[in-house]
Amino acid sequence: MKVLITGGGSEEPIDNVRSVCNFSTGRTASFLADFFADSGFEVTALMAEKAVKPSRSITRVLTYKTFAQLKAAIEDECRTGHYNAIIHAAAVSDYSPETIQVDGKSYKAGEVSKVPAGTELVIRMKKNPKLVDSLKKNAGKDCTIVAFKLTSNATVPERQAAVNKIFSANSEKSLVPDLVVSNDLSEITATAHPCTLYKNNMTVAGTVQNLKELADFLCKYIKGDVIKITSV
Repeated sequence: MKVLITGGGSEEPIDNVRSVCNFSTGRTASFLADFFADSGFEVTALMAEKAVKPSRSITRVLTYKTFAQLKAAIEDECRTGHYNAIIHAAAVSDYSPETIQVDGKSYKAGEVSKVPAGTELVIRMKKNPKLVDSLKKNAGKDCTIVAFKLTSNATVPERQAAVNKIFSANSEKSLVPDLVVSNDLSEITATAHPCTLYKNNMTVAGTVQNLKELADFLCKYIKGDVIKITSV
């Protein structure tokens, strides 16, 4: 079986030396890629340039930097090879710089080689589309789609609302993700990574306490093995 795993955080350039980015390390995606490779899957890992990379030599690793590069790479992979599953763990930038003002003069983002230090800088951002909304359309309805939703210091109802927003974004229900992995930054430590996995009808498919349990759950789910539903 073939699986495409995305990971790490995108960077959106302000100029040639500055960018808007996030704190994603790619550790989760890298761990999943190694686990799936060890479990006999044919793995392609699409990782941010600065992210932690999978360690298994049999894993095909591609890199991206910007939102546009990640979008193009996903579309290309979906077009050229059939994947049984896509695990979309990348932390994609919700916004990209569109224009910048340097001391009152406007430029397109990236047009200025380096904004001089000491100048006043104003950045106008544009909203990026959600890549998860188009994964089923690009990969085919028979492809299992797993999305991630990270919150920060959110209550359980707030986490559920964030997950439901992903499932509700597409009016055609056959194109929504099969699973959304919900986790909260406040609960993640060096050894613990608790997650709740939701099906697209907002029922709980299971809960896990660390990355190994998550990888094992997803591996069995994609293979179609029966998984005992754990309580929240």
